[in-house]
Amino acid sequence: MIRPIRAIKDEIRILGLDACNEELAVGVVSRGGLYLDGLISFRPNPKNASREQAMRVVDSAFFPELRVVMLHGPSNRGDRQLMEKLTNLPTVAISEDKLSNRRGYKGFHSPLGRLWVKTRLEWITLRKVLDASWTFGRLPEPLRVAHLLAELDFPHFSG
Repeated sequence: MIRPIRAIKDEIRILGLDACNEELAVGVVSRGGLYLDGLISFRPNPKNASREQAMRVVDSAFFPELRVVMLHGPSNRGDRQLMEKLTNLPTVAISEDKLSNRRGYKGFHSPLGRLWVKTRLEWITLRKVLDASWTFGRLPEPLRVAHLLAELDFPHFSG
C-alpha cells in the first residue's frame, strides 16, 4: 500500500530520479518547483537497477519528507511498480516520447507542454503534483534538474 498524499502544498517534497545516463543515476529532491533540497547520485547496477534505486531512496536522509517519486529514463532502468512497492511512495513515470502511449502511458497536457505519464495516482492528484512542480521547461523541476546533472561528465560525481 502506498503512503497517501493528504494535502498537496506548493512545497511538496518530490524526488526526481533520472536514469538516462547508463553510468550515473541522479536523484534531486525539491520542494515543489521552488527549492532544491538535496541530491542522490550513484552508479546503477545493470542487473538490479530498479531495486538499487529504491533502496537508495529509502536509505536517504530525505526519505521521511518525500511524498512523491518521479522517474525519467529508459524503462529497463526504472521500474515504477517496484519503486512504489519498496518505498511505499506514489511513483510517476514520465516520458517525453510520443510513442509512450503504446506502453501504457497517458498524455498529460499543461500550458507548459505535454508529457506522457504512467502512475496509479488519481488524475486530479497528479495534476496538483505536476502543477506544483512544473515551473518551466519540458519537465517538472525535480526531473529537469536531475536530467541536467545526469548529463554532466564528472568522474568524481557518483557516490
